[in-house]
Amino acid sequence: MRKIFPFFFIIFLLILISFSSYNINPFAEELTEINYSEEIRKPVVSGTFYPGSAEELKEKIENLLNKVEKEELKGELIGLIVPHAGYDYSGEIAAYAYKQLEGKNFNTVILIGESHYFRFPGASIGNYQSYQTPLGEVEVDNDLAINIIKYEEAIKFYPRVHQGEHSLEVQLPFLQTLLRDFKIVPIILGGRSSKLSSKIVKAILQELEGRDEKILFIASTDLSHFYPYQTALQLDNLTIKAIEKLDSDSFYQGLSYGNYYLCGGAAVGTLLKIAENLKANQVKLLKYANSGDITEDKSRVVGYAAFVISKNNPQLNLKEAYYYLEFEDSEVQCLLCPRKCILTEGQRGICGVRQNIKGKLYTLVYGRPVAVHIDPIEKKPISHVLPGSKSFSIATAGCNLSCRFCHNWQISQVLPEDIRSYDLPPEKVVQLALENNCQSIAYTYSEPTIFYEYMIETAKLAREKGLKNIYVTSGYINPEPLRELCKYIDVANLDIKGFTEDYYLKYCLGELQPVLESAKIMKEEGVWLELTNLILPTINDDMAKIREMCEWIIKNLGPDVPLYFSRFSPAYKMIHLPHTPVETLEKAREIAQEVGLHYVYIGNVAGNPAEHTYCPKCGRIIIQRVGYFVTSNNLDQGKCPFCGEQIPGIWK
Repeated sequence: MRKIFPFFFIIFLLILISFSSYNINPFAEELTEINYSEEIRKPVVSGTFYPGSAEELKEKIENLLNKVEKEELKGELIGLIVPHAGYDYSGEIAAYAYKQLEGKNFNTVILIGESHYFRFPGASIGNYQSYQTPLGEVEVDNDLAINIIKYEEAIKFYPRVHQGEHSLEVQLPFLQTLLRDFKIVPIILGGRSSKLSSKIVKAILQELEGRDEKILFIASTDLSHFYPYQTALQLDNLTIKAIEKLDSDSFYQGLSYGNYYLCGGAAVGTLLKIAENLKANQVKLLKYANSGDITEDKSRVVGYAAFVISKNNPQLNLKEAYYYLEFEDSEVQCLLCPRKCILTEGQRGICGVRQNIKGKLYTLVYGRPVAVHIDPIEKKPISHVLPGSKSFSIATAGCNLSCRFCHNWQISQVLPEDIRSYDLPPEKVVQLALENNCQSIAYTYSEPTIFYEYMIETAKLAREKGLKNIYVTSGYINPEPLRELCKYIDVANLDIKGFTEDYYLKYCLGELQPVLESAKIMKEEGVWLELTNLILPTINDDMAKIREMCEWIIKNLGPDVPLYFSRFSPAYKMIHLPHTPVETLEKAREIAQEVGLHYVYIGNVAGNPAEHTYCPKCGRIIIQRVGYFVTSNNLDQGKCPFCGEQIPGIWK
């Protein structure tokens, strides 16, 4: 036994260390649940994390707030993410966030933290009478707390969870200094679960519904713990970028994979879910530092960050729309697309982004893209223009079609105020395109027709700077605005979604004929045109109709218009469909070539030979691709290097 004892003793110690590394007390007695306590929750880190006397504490906070500058915030303040270390370490970082509260009033502050000492299922609301600090007592909003507890069985009140927890306590003196006549609801989470957070958020928002009060949400967290300085910077940068994305599902997935290092991960994830539900659209980092910046000991540091979450009003960038009529009684009619929406005061068009405001039509998305990326031009898809080049790509919210199979429905089928956007006026778009060595700007992802004013003004500036303009469209636009746009557009990829009126009506809530007319107009106006047809299994994969479409292309647009048959992946309201069989795409390509089209591609199937550009005369590969990337380009001044055949396109 003497030989066995040390072995088990070592295992026992390892278990203890393991528990402590996750801040779990393995010997904690079973948590006792109550609904309400008349007790005053006493401070537990007064005199250690912050000064213990009221006078010193007040002076400390005022000094911290005076040291930092207030960053001007656009829009409505929703919440803050703040650190919770001792004030000597993280107080100045926290002050950057709390500075946002100057001159503001809130009735209730909902504080969210993650337990440092217990792991338990669900969450605990500290439903005491009040919380005490050296600056006085802060009353708990008991009515709200009790209602939340009653609504969701996963939420309880475990006094022991709150008795030693510092993460929320250290926030109170800042709030007491800056706010007046406010109450709190202190929530401690017992574990990290997206499902749990969703339950908590639902309970909170359900109970807040109908309350005519101003509510502030605060999540408490520090970042990485006890890594060397440079390592901490790298780890914390990943976490910061994840928070700034304002995507709670992605954030929780990263947490589950161990990608992000922060002690209040559940608190941050819950606040992100709240922000999403309240239509917040901006998370801004105000300040980052770590303990090494304060102590100069960079061997083992702790990271701290302050964020503000807000909801910006996209109507700040209102611009009067082009192409509309004014009627009596303040009615207007939009003439941009075939829908020709007639709108009374306050109404929006079907696109969701053009609104009648006091008898005039305004676009709500001018200079407010929701997607900004640098893509290979092949991703548009475009294969006969500047192969291998980069395209600066933008899109706003909204669409004038309602395709059931839309792959970008998260931006096309939402209102602009319900999604995060960026402040990028046309001149800034052009500047960024040039700075990133892009040779073109693509108006893409959603339907660029609905941000017509933004697109055309950007295109004018881009052309002056020598950039190509690419219009990736469904073609649902009226002839007059399209002809004007064509003066500034160099390239277009038009998506012919199907080849019957019934298909367009049933699956897109639109019409086919205006799309075909748009294709002919762009060809007439000298725009380099490429076409896409997304094939949905059992829906629009009738080979007779595909042949009919190809014959129409030959007759009206000519044999040199590139055509892509793209593979469908289950999306939006068509997730019940399978992926398009590759054999279907290949059969469609064979038919197109039989009809006489020279350049027929298969899209969304990386590695397929039909990604390449072949010479229609000698059949040799001229441009070789894998996915969106060009692996070889044998063009010789726009000609096949093997037989001299001219290959149509824009090559320089």
